Amino acid sequence: MIHLKRAIRNFIIGKNTYIESWSEYRQVILSGQFTMLAMLVISLYLLLDLYLGVYIITPVYIGALGLLGIVLYLHRIGDHCVANYFLFPTLNVLVFLLASSESNATGAFVYFIPIAIGSFAVFNYKERNIALAFGMFSFLLFAISFGSDFTLLPYRNYSEDAIQMSIAINFSFAFPSTLVAVYLMISINHQYGRELRESNRMLQKVNEELDRFVYSTSHDLRAPLASVTGLINLSINNPNTDEVHKYLGMMNTRIKSLDNFIKDITDYSRNNRLQIAYDTVNLHELANEVWDSLQYSQDAAGIMFINEIPETLTIENDSRRLRVVFTNLIANAIRYHDHRKDHRYIRLHHQVTPASFSFHVEDNGQGIAPEIQKRVFDMFYRGNESSQGSGLGLYIVKETVGKLSGSIQLQSVPRQGSTFSVTLPVRQL
Repeated sequence: MIHLKRAIRNFIIGKNTYIESWSEYRQVILSGQFTMLAMLVISLYLLLDLYLGVYIITPVYIGALGLLGIVLYLHRIGDHCVANYFLFPTLNVLVFLLASSESNATGAFVYFIPIAIGSFAVFNYKERNIALAFGMFSFLLFAISFGSDFTLLPYRNYSEDAIQMSIAINFSFAFPSTLVAVYLMISINHQYGRELRESNRMLQKVNEELDRFVYSTSHDLRAPLASVTGLINLSINNPNTDEVHKYLGMMNTRIKSLDNFIKDITDYSRNNRLQIAYDTVNLHELANEVWDSLQYSQDAAGIMFINEIPETLTIENDSRRLRVVFTNLIANAIRYHDHRKDHRYIRLHHQVTPASFSFHVEDNGQGIAPEIQKRVFDMFYRGNESSQGSGLGLYIVKETVGKLSGSIQLQSVPRQGSTFSVTLPVRQL
């Protein structure tokens, strides 16, 4: 069934075509399915008339098949709106020609119902007036064909058996076509409802984060500045050179802390604002570059970096965001190393499946207590008051991985170490 749906989808819009909007995609697919179903019904009628020796309508059938072929071609080249402008007039006029030139007993006029409903299904809300016009056009043609003797084609008399066969064909295709159109409208309304609920949830999340962001940033930005101001006051007119150098070193530490905090805010902003930019990433080289930028920090002294990701392994992903993830995870492992251990290490390894790729940042540092493991990814969460981090690092990692449609898991045992596992979907090229 999945293969059949994919084949129909590829036939309508092409194998390599992607429609970003879910509702637009469903509308285009319905339009294409209507077109294919109409071509099937027309072909059956053509064969039936040929079987009965009725050839007068054959050019009409062939002309309609040609116009519907143009509809499918327009869908494949992306002109979906123009395709619908071809589709509904063609179907309306064709049904009118058939219904007005044969007995009402054949039930050909029932096709006006799915055509009218289909016009509301495949045109969006902004185009509702166009859908209404096509619906009224269907009703007008129905009224003329059903309530008058007007016809543009010679009137055709069918036998009772042919009438019964026509009724069976007409209702067998008109009824499911109507159901499909109604089902699509229900599905689109349901999807809009889900998107609205998700938007409300995200808005509430953003508002809560904004409140915490304003409160925490104002505190974390002012604290180092106040500290530096106090140290400057202590240094002014201080004749003791050693004390002045000590104060300068403390100022340097506060300024570096402030600089790191501003960097975290910048990473957070970029992750939310910038679109994903896919490129080829060599993870082994990327991890080594991150370690090279961090290994000369004071906390990194004595830590062994073990990169077990193969040197030839490349993936298609956003290198900028992956650098942010690696930097925060490795920096976190450095910051919370266990200085009591002689053999300290940070180890990177990976796993690959047909659908996903995962890498693991493992350390034998301090570990994380079970009662706070669920909170380490929260914005501005610090495990203790002595923590020197901004409280944004792991939150940024979680948000960045989420932006890449991935997930992150934590396994940690106090005094033994922690492992952060990032899983990302394999991008299908």
